[in-house]
Amino acid sequence: MSKPSFPGGGVAARAAEDADAKLLAGPERILVGFDERPASRDALALARALGERAGAEVILASVRAYWPELIGPENYAQAVAEDEAWLAREAKKALGSHPFSTHVIAGGHETGGLKEIAVAEEADLLVIGSTHRGKLGRVLPGSVGERVLNNAPCAVAIAPRGLADSGFQLRRLAVGYDGSMQADVALHLAAALAAEAGAPLAVLGAVEIEPGAHDLVRGAVESIDDTRMLRALEKARRSLPDSLAVETRLLHGPPHRVLPKVAAQGVDLLVIGSRGHYGRVRRVFLGSVATQVTRSAPCATLITPA
Repeated sequence: MSKPSFPGGGVAARAAEDADAKLLAGPERILVGFDERPASRDALALARALGERAGAEVILASVRAYWPELIGPENYAQAVAEDEAWLAREAKKALGSHPFSTHVIAGGHETGGLKEIAVAEEADLLVIGSTHRGKLGRVLPGSVGERVLNNAPCAVAIAPRGLADSGFQLRRLAVGYDGSMQADVALHLAAALAAEAGAPLAVLGAVEIEPGAHDLVRGAVESIDDTRMLRALEKARRSLPDSLAVETRLLHGPPHRVLPKVAAQGVDLLVIGSRGHYGRVRRVFLGSVATQVTRSAPCATLITPA
């Protein structure tokens, strides 16, 4: 990723360049949950697109059902080696010369196993696919995916069903923003990914008015909330480098409805923050908005940790 440019020179300009380069640092280690299902190939295609320009290492992770106590040490070692070789072959088919590694663990559940590998590999991002029950082009993590999402030790991205066959590219990104600390985390990761892809970023702020409110009261509340959100959006825009193409948009309606609606208009990746009030730091906890968005978004979706 190239650093943003600043006019002039000197210590101040170099300091600004260093600060923005740090701000726009994308994920360096991307973990992909991979097995024989088509959803795994969707996840791998998304991981490649997210890390391709920055040269991020892609780690193919597999959690197997065999137990070392049942099949014996020699058979266990052979099974792990065979699975790692299979993962390497699949990675070369999909990634070519892109840097990758493999990680297989056995005797565990897929949900906890992927989180365990994410911690061991110090992953910045975990990518999973959508369940086969979802519609083509939409994300739907399924029961296992939602358990992976909750309390994940890093950001989690969900690939929509069929992404591997869609010629996917990161051409436009959007981030849900409300001025909170967790929204700032989402904003800066979205900005980093947009900068790496050379893509524009839409910063979306949603204002929701309680239904059934009296027109006069509704108008007053809407005006106050609009002003607050517009200020938050402007603050968000000012926090990003001028070299990044940023658009801010004020939306009206429940966030879990209006964010996917905008995302359906040509957005390739939607980034949102997770619930931050009761969760552990640097863990993903799905609030009501994130849960509903991940069950209906019409594009790849990424949830950042608190």
